[in-house]
Amino acid sequence: MQTKTILKTDISAWLKSLADKFEVRAPVTEGGVTRFAKIDDSTAIDLSASGPNQTLREHFTPETETLFEYKWSGKDASINTPSIQEKDTFIFGVRACDAGALKYVDAVYSMVEPRDEPYFARREHTVIAGMFCSDPAWSCFCTAVNDFLTNPIEMDLNFTDIGDRYYAEAYTSKGEGILSVPQFQTATAEDAQAVENVRRKALSRLPSKANHAEACLTYDWSHPIFDELAEKCLGCGICAFNCPTCHCFDIQECAKGSKGSRFRCWDTCQFDKFTLMGHGHNPRPSRKERTRQRVFHKFKYSQERYGMLGCVGCGRCISMCPVNIDIQKVVSELEKPV
Repeated sequence: MQTKTILKTDISAWLKSLADKFEVRAPVTEGGVTRFAKIDDSTAIDLSASGPNQTLREHFTPETETLFEYKWSGKDASINTPSIQEKDTFIFGVRACDAGALKYVDAVYSMVEPRDEPYFARREHTVIAGMFCSDPAWSCFCTAVNDFLTNPIEMDLNFTDIGDRYYAEAYTSKGEGILSVPQFQTATAEDAQAVENVRRKALSRLPSKANHAEACLTYDWSHPIFDELAEKCLGCGICAFNCPTCHCFDIQECAKGSKGSRFRCWDTCQFDKFTLMGHGHNPRPSRKERTRQRVFHKFKYSQERYGMLGCVGCGRCISMCPVNIDIQKVVSELEKPV
């Protein structure tokens, strides 16, 4: 593994040099919301927060995406499929939880053939540069569900803030290529020790690992916690739309005379019409069934189907919930000894 350092004062020139080859994205705050946005000026980058409000979902599976366009004239019809992404993207400042979530989403979009080509085209044309969470948010619990923070996955390189510079580690050949420019210097033993100190301090603020993979087998379908959730939940969907592993979408038609398009858009199991069938039956008619589905999907069904939890502990669903539902507390109740 290649390790180097870069002065913070050199970040601007470094990112500017990448713009010739990549579309560069990084956390940018606008209107109180931090998201990964295209940058032309590195001064707009906001790394002060414990993590962006929005996840990488916006990049890999856009909120609205055209699948194909069509038009007809008489008996003749034609279909036009949008071109798959070809330009490379460099995303800077990705947290370990958001990068780790991609392993789960990869499994979802590749489990059934044919795999989702627009998604994987974006994956293959994206270089991910992580940023260690030196100041975890109060709602973070990534260490309880996995070890993404200490053993990052699905990123090409990772940065750690050590004062006047960043310590950079390359995990892939793409990452090594990114670090092979004059702005980066070989890391020293003192740099490595500084990284160790930063990481030890951050980890001391986070919970210890919990064995959810085994405990989920004991979850009680009729547990009273779901009645409590149903009374509190507003069904607003903010938990799903800000979750890095949520991936559900709806497919709609937009017809205009003799032409139109078919597109997909974000959806969530927390909406009452998500499972509504054509003949009117809804197997999840109330919020009790819908909130239970979310919890079981994240901690039980995903483990059974993909061999991994569907939660990476980013804490967004906790910090953003308008009625203060805490999925950690819900899971703790489900896993209490009977």
